[in-house]
Amino acid sequence: MHYLTFPIVIGVLVLFSKLAAASVPVAVGEGLKGVIGYSDGKLHGSLAPLYECVFDRADIQPQYIQVPLKRGLGYLHSGEVSMVLPLAQSERRDRIGEFAGELFSADYVFVSNRQLPPISETSGLKYGLPRSFVGEQFITDENPRIEEVTEWSQLVAMLHYDRLDAVVLPALLVEDLFGPDVVKVFQQTAGTLPVSLYLSRANLDSEDVGKIKRAVRSCRAGDLVSELR
Repeated sequence: MHYLTFPIVIGVLVLFSKLAAASVPVAVGEGLKGVIGYSDGKLHGSLAPLYECVFDRADIQPQYIQVPLKRGLGYLHSGEVSMVLPLAQSERRDRIGEFAGELFSADYVFVSNRQLPPISETSGLKYGLPRSFVGEQFITDENPRIEEVTEWSQLVAMLHYDRLDAVVLPALLVEDLFGPDVVKVFQQTAGTLPVSLYLSRANLDSEDVGKIKRAVRSCRAGDLVSELR
């Protein structure tokens, strides 16, 4: 009996070690409310099905942590996490990690609490942005005044108290941040960027990177992307 049980025990231990090894640390942006978040062991929000699709099809078991944007990018750079989501592509981020390919495209807007002339033709405005956010690339002012914050919600309060002239936000996030007051703010188109997740070149081997990129292409081709529009 002892000799029969031993191989079974070894087999179970090997199985559990493989499952544990398959768990991949993934940073999720904090403060994105109904768009994307993590609680009770799973993702939630309008973008959650897209990212769940990617991990399911790539056969990857994510281990989520929720952090501010800048810290997530820092963790990716240092190798403390293997992926960060959701992230739009930018040149600066391409130096930190590997973009997984466009999962969906996101519109970005300038939001102000008063009607402004075309922002692309206006100088001297004071802008608000989360730290390490790609929105800065939409600001064309040669010498912009920019106030950086840690939390997205801080931008709403600063705009309300006229500490800022405009903030740059993903269009998907505007209603979540401003709630019923969204009817009291003004929006101007800033631009569109491809969005997906960034991968750690140090933590993931080429096989996993390839699986994730194929999963992104597959999930992008499905019906989940059209539901975001």
